[in-house]
Amino acid sequence: MNLKFDLRGKLEQTIQLLQQAYSTYKPEEIFLSFNGGKDCTVLLDITIRLLGDIISCKDIQCVYMQPMEPFEEVEDFIGYCKKHYGIEIRTMKGGIKTILQQICDKNPNIKACLMGSRRTDPYCENLQLMQETDPGWPKLMRISPLLDWNCTDIWEYIQSNKVHYCSLYDRGYTSIGDKTNTIPNPNLKRIGKAGELYYLPAYHLSDADKFERAGRL
Repeated sequence: MNLKFDLRGKLEQTIQLLQQAYSTYKPEEIFLSFNGGKDCTVLLDITIRLLGDIISCKDIQCVYMQPMEPFEEVEDFIGYCKKHYGIEIRTMKGGIKTILQQICDKNPNIKACLMGSRRTDPYCENLQLMQETDPGWPKLMRISPLLDWNCTDIWEYIQSNKVHYCSLYDRGYTSIGDKTNTIPNPNLKRIGKAGELYYLPAYHLSDADKFERAGRL
């Protein structure tokens, strides 16, 4: 895997945390929160690509917390991941807190959740790699293997490993929510020679950790 030195170190930390997670919890006690975004796509790919000796595809539990007005492109990508990785991805609708409660109520064995959170995400700057949910939330261990990665790291991993990703990223979207709160990133807007408007792909964004969410309303 041809990665820069800094990212190789972060990838090793990620693998070690995932190994710790699956040695601490049984496969039926842990699930991966997957919304079709680039971060959780990298997390899923690492889990399947590099942890095959301790967890099989059929044992990976994934939950897609579907927003109110999802992009068709995201829905299509969820379907692609099911086939490409040979996994089941359960779709659940509603608010995050409600969905987590439903998961815990229906499966009392669930104890932990793998998340693609990074420190530049809202409310994640002080998050720990492994941290229990806040008081008042369903009791789960939040595990964030990509917490110390930056946006450039994510795209380097994707491009180095030819990981398929949601097509919205090729049209200027850099952080994807749903149709009600997401537009292409204004920093990637360009005007062609004929005066046509277009957007560069997400991986062209400069100072990405600062402007990644510029397209979120």
